[in-house]
Amino acid sequence: MVLSGHQPNYWPYPGLIGKIMKSDKFIYVSNVQFEKKSWQVRNRVRTKDGWNYIRVPVITKGKYYQKINEVEIDNSSNWCEKELKTISLLYGKAPYYKEYKDFIEDLYTRKWDKLEDIDIHIMNYILEILGSNTEIYYDRDYDFSGTKTDMLVDMCKKLSCDTYLSNLGSAAYVDIGCFTKDKLNHRYINYTGCKYKQLFYGFEEGLSVLDMLMNCGREETKRI
Repeated sequence: MVLSGHQPNYWPYPGLIGKIMKSDKFIYVSNVQFEKKSWQVRNRVRTKDGWNYIRVPVITKGKYYQKINEVEIDNSSNWCEKELKTISLLYGKAPYYKEYKDFIEDLYTRKWDKLEDIDIHIMNYILEILGSNTEIYYDRDYDFSGTKTDMLVDMCKKLSCDTYLSNLGSAAYVDIGCFTKDKLNHRYINYTGCKYKQLFYGFEEGLSVLDMLMNCGREETKRI
């Protein structure tokens, strides 16, 4: 059984969705340090001039060491209305916009208080429409021990998995010896993706899965 884990991301990039779908089990890791300039709060969408961020405003003043599951959304502005308008303007003419319009409008007419809640809601929706069979777990339901690689090993043990799947980009941080001494396996996944037709001229790499869904639809997104 293959396990992977990751922090909840805001409209994540396709590689994260691909890693989850290549796993038998996936766990949301929210009981870890929040990074305010991370994919946890923002991601990239296509514009006619290249790309720009969409983002969730969060409260960080005086909260330097808060964990992801503690982060509160700053609802002092009409950020939901702004996000909805931005996405509608950028993707309103995309081939598959109408297919996801109801979800997007519902998403941004709700009141969200916690960052992890909106991130997980979006990610679970994407996995559902792509027909993912991966079992989903949440670290709030467990008491994992250790830090860094030791915690990953403990996750495997407590979720009854013999293999952990990491992004290739994390190779510098993973201590393979921690897995082998517990007779566990470890693999890397290297998402490369491919070019697809975007709404504006040219191709921008590294965009949110939102861009791919809007331009390619669920079947092509799942294939990529």
